[in-house]
Amino acid sequence: MSDQVANKYLRLFLDRHTSVTYNKGDILIFQGEAPKHAFVVKDGVVKAYNLSVNGDEKPVAFYKEDSIFPGPWVYGATPSSLYYYEVSSNTATIYTVKKEELADFIKKRPELLYNEFKKYISEQLGLSIRLNALQHSRASDKLIYTLHYLALNNGQLVKPKVYEIKLSLTHQDFANLTGLTRETAATELNRLKKNGVIHYSNGSNYILYLDKLTLMINDQFIADMPKNL
Repeated sequence: MSDQVANKYLRLFLDRHTSVTYNKGDILIFQGEAPKHAFVVKDGVVKAYNLSVNGDEKPVAFYKEDSIFPGPWVYGATPSSLYYYEVSSNTATIYTVKKEELADFIKKRPELLYNEFKKYISEQLGLSIRLNALQHSRASDKLIYTLHYLALNNGQLVKPKVYEIKLSLTHQDFANLTGLTRETAATELNRLKKNGVIHYSNGSNYILYLDKLTLMINDQFIADMPKNL
């Protein structure tokens, strides 16, 4: 069973359950909360994040179509949510399902279970790339590796080696993702734009030219990593 067929099978199950449309900025789950049910993204984007001691937002991951959250709670690994979950796109439609019902449905179907396993591998791989980005000392490297992570995990191929990052991100969002100031993030993004690595304008998604970006990555193993392993 292909990923597409497995997701369609899951969607047939989800369509029997309630879905609600939320607006950008709506918080679906608070950190430390034990949700009443599991959430699955029907459309739109939800971001998971933590807050620093100074109240700064620290994004952890982005969840898109057919993503289940909060995963550790749904599968019984934690008693509550580790992060905040907030709508990141203009709107997002979310299914709500009893966690036991959802987990049992997936566990009884090997194809769906394997599909979920691959999603978690991809998520963990993305988190390791993000960690690698944050460990770099130069602002330019932090941003380059973060853009690479976003292309691999949240990008859509629009032409060979050209990806559209399907997230509504501001300069402040990039600052939160990289640990840089907003001014530094804006400066580095503008430099990449002038060098033809990315293209963006107000209100538009980021277009990333992956062949030019990978030339700036010093780790060839990461640069050659395929999209969505």
